[in-house]
Amino acid sequence: MSFFRQSSWMIFCNTLAGVLMFAVHFIAFDMLPKDGEYGLFAALLGVLTLMMSATPGIQTVFTHETASATSDSERHRMTCHAFGIIKLTFVIWLVIVIVVAFFHKPIFSFYKMDQALPLIITLLAGLLLLWLPVFMGVLQGAQRFSWLGWSLLANGAGRLVFVFLLIILLGASAQSVMLGVLAGVFIALLMVYSAARPHLVKHKSITCKWGKWLRGILPLALAPIVFQMMMSADTIFFRALMSKTESSYYAMAGTLGRGLFMLLGPLAGVMFPKLVKSHREGQSSSILISTMAGTLLLGGVVFCFFLCLSWGWPYLIDYMRGMKGSGLFNGFAQRVINNEVGLSMMLDLLPWFSAAMLFLSCSNVLLSNLLALKRYRALFVPFMVVLAYLGSLILIPSDGKELVQLIFLFNIILLLVLIILVWRTGTWQIRVALSNDQLNPNE
Repeated sequence: MSFFRQSSWMIFCNTLAGVLMFAVHFIAFDMLPKDGEYGLFAALLGVLTLMMSATPGIQTVFTHETASATSDSERHRMTCHAFGIIKLTFVIWLVIVIVVAFFHKPIFSFYKMDQALPLIITLLAGLLLLWLPVFMGVLQGAQRFSWLGWSLLANGAGRLVFVFLLIILLGASAQSVMLGVLAGVFIALLMVYSAARPHLVKHKSITCKWGKWLRGILPLALAPIVFQMMMSADTIFFRALMSKTESSYYAMAGTLGRGLFMLLGPLAGVMFPKLVKSHREGQSSSILISTMAGTLLLGGVVFCFFLCLSWGWPYLIDYMRGMKGSGLFNGFAQRVINNEVGLSMMLDLLPWFSAAMLFLSCSNVLLSNLLALKRYRALFVPFMVVLAYLGSLILIPSDGKELVQLIFLFNIILLLVLIILVWRTGTWQIRVALSNDQLNPNE
């Protein structure tokens, strides 16, 4: 498939999977008790997201290694590394479980939790999510985007169906919803492992050189943490800054905003293995410009929609008040009116969130370009931006509005930094960059 066909397929799958996962939020928001259970669910998802901080890096590593592997010996080393990382992540997960068990009382107090079961389910889902990107990276590197897309759909559909059934069977609670999340991830893991098996080649005569490999993959593994932190670090803090009810509406605004990053992510995901392959084979490519243009165009349309929705909210709520008693959509209008204060807060935050995620999506394209062309030294400054952002989250915000404005500000800074880095390294002009690499193959 061509770049645009593959991108369209992945955007479709990512979008539909996102819609299915977002439908879980609607079900949870509607069916969970209004005493903060939805806020707890959103906070646990935030914990899960932070547990996954390393997983985009793992996927990037195996995408790069699979796309670069041209012989059976290289594929064997990739397979050896894949199962080695699975063992390593299991050990790391055990350490996390022990730490959580030791500090469970302050954790329960911080997240306003009464039971341990939701957290246990979250940790189990976290283990599967640590393994999932290994096989997704193999599929992405092999450019098997068909299976990759179907696995995303299976995750989203499985999550939605199981959440709905478990709420009916076990009752409306955060733990029922998190069990549905766990089920969806398990189904996706089975699918990607089955599809990746033909690319996992084993030869006993070839050994893995772990030291050299780990040193080589460190930039690839760490770079995606930039986006994970810029996208999700606020989920640690928002529940402590506001009431349980307010946290639910902040969580909804954040979910909608972060959905934009998920929507646009496949563009960079399709671009990355193609750039790696072109770089390995010494071919020229101008795919960066196409990817940036697609990101800005599609993301700009979504941002404008959210902005218009926020600006038009006062008129919309007045119209719904006028519908009261008219019969048509009366029930829906009444529910909106009953939640007017919370929805107003959510829509006030939404343009800030969506703009920040659009900037972050553009940054994702630029950083993926630097990684594909092995411009690793340029990564130091983005990491400094992330550290400054994390420090600011601890010290500055006093409410939800200040928190989301801080997210917006630091995503602008990150994008400007990456634009400067790409310009200075000359990787806007992919043809020139690749020609230089051909002249200096050992660089």
